[in-house]
Amino acid sequence: MKIRAIGLRDFRAFPSDYRFDFGDRNLALYGENGCGKSSLFHAFVEFFDLHRKATPFAEFRNIFIDPPSTDGHVTVEFSEGLPAVWSFGAPRPSGDTRVQQTALRVGCIDYRALLRTHFVHLDAKVNLFSLIVGDLLGNYPILLPGGRPSTIRESWRQVESSKPRTRHRSNLRLAHSSVSVFNDAVRQELPKLAAKASDLLAIFPNCKKMVLQFDFPGLLCDEGLKEFIRKEINLQVSFDGKILTGHHFLMNEARLSAIALALYFAGLLVSIPAPLPNAPQFPKILVLDDVLIGLDMSNRIPVLDLLEQLFADWQILLMTHDKVWNEIVRLRTQGKSWHYDELYVGEAQGGGEVPIHKPDGKGWGDYLARARDHLALSDERAAAVYARAAFESKIMRYCEKKKAKVEYHSDPRRIGAQVFWDALKKVVNEELSKTPTTDTKRPALIAIQAGFAGIEVYRKIVLNPLSHSAAASIARAEIQGAIDAIDNFGKLLDG
Repeated sequence: MKIRAIGLRDFRAFPSDYRFDFGDRNLALYGENGCGKSSLFHAFVEFFDLHRKATPFAEFRNIFIDPPSTDGHVTVEFSEGLPAVWSFGAPRPSGDTRVQQTALRVGCIDYRALLRTHFVHLDAKVNLFSLIVGDLLGNYPILLPGGRPSTIRESWRQVESSKPRTRHRSNLRLAHSSVSVFNDAVRQELPKLAAKASDLLAIFPNCKKMVLQFDFPGLLCDEGLKEFIRKEINLQVSFDGKILTGHHFLMNEARLSAIALALYFAGLLVSIPAPLPNAPQFPKILVLDDVLIGLDMSNRIPVLDLLEQLFADWQILLMTHDKVWNEIVRLRTQGKSWHYDELYVGEAQGGGEVPIHKPDGKGWGDYLARARDHLALSDERAAAVYARAAFESKIMRYCEKKKAKVEYHSDPRRIGAQVFWDALKKVVNEELSKTPTTDTKRPALIAIQAGFAGIEVYRKIVLNPLSHSAAASIARAEIQGAIDAIDNFGKLLDG
């Protein structure tokens, strides 16, 4: 069983209906900063948070919808059965067996999560108690006295609920018993987590001599204070056999990020429950939101190898705002059951920002259709954004097809539409100058060259990112003219 798609409405950055359909495959999602990637990430986090105190849907509504809607939802479509829906005002669908079991097999990691392993620790010790108990080993299955199945996270919650309010013998006995069960479970599994994390860490360049261990003194119930003390699981990092005290102050960002990823990946690999006998194989989901940015390129490639080797039976959703890295991921994974989507920032009617979703396989024609739809709704800003996206998509693909030489810039994000437009015109002009008058290709090239003027009319008026902040001054007819010009020119390029 896999997750086929996720739909959102009135959830954080997504004000209206959006649907990400990746068809049982992995998803690589490129998105500009502020386009809604993190909102999609949190949709997975929150949908599968089945704790009774989980945050209600109302806390995630889009604050710019006026008047507020009451039909928001996050919908997860599985490859088997009807969609599972979490709606505004309703609880999460925790009664759905697919949701219950997938919740035990979901790992959601963003760049903030990685900081919990090093950046937030200000003294020489790196105490990962909360991280390990709540996340890394939270889902690890254990058996409570009497044979009742549970998890380390639930065992810790049992400890917290057994906090003695008085020094009555029965209260203290319950607290000590809960602590003993918890300590035994954690002591048994910590070596497995450390060994697996050390193995994964060795995959990263310059990390092969590093070994991870944990120092767990064991939780205690202080009867005098009526409190639990020694909530410590301290990470120890050794390099070439020597323990590095305060390693998080000594190591560079790449190594610290590698340690963090190794810990998170190891936690998932050792704690995911085994398949249930005679039951469907429920999805295992790994959602990564910009977790590789702290790594240099030599470290990022091994992560792809690691995902391919150790998470081959997982469904991976990899999100990034780094365009170059996204292209590398696409090249490395092409033809390997991956789906590729893009998100951009657009402006809605009234000036608010809205995500613009470009599904895999939908290019300039889809953008043009959306531009026309928004123009019909008198949303000129969004129509202009989609028209520009259609124009840029078409000329970039043509330059790629013709192997056009594009002006180099050390920052790839600075290679804008003007660079590709100039390269396209140069290619067409040079090809036309070399094509004999009797060649059948010549009329098509002449038509393309003649089409330059039609595009240039709208280049500064509509097809310019800076024009959208003042879209109210752009006449509706000018946007319509730009859409038509792009449509005609695109058809010429298609030949």
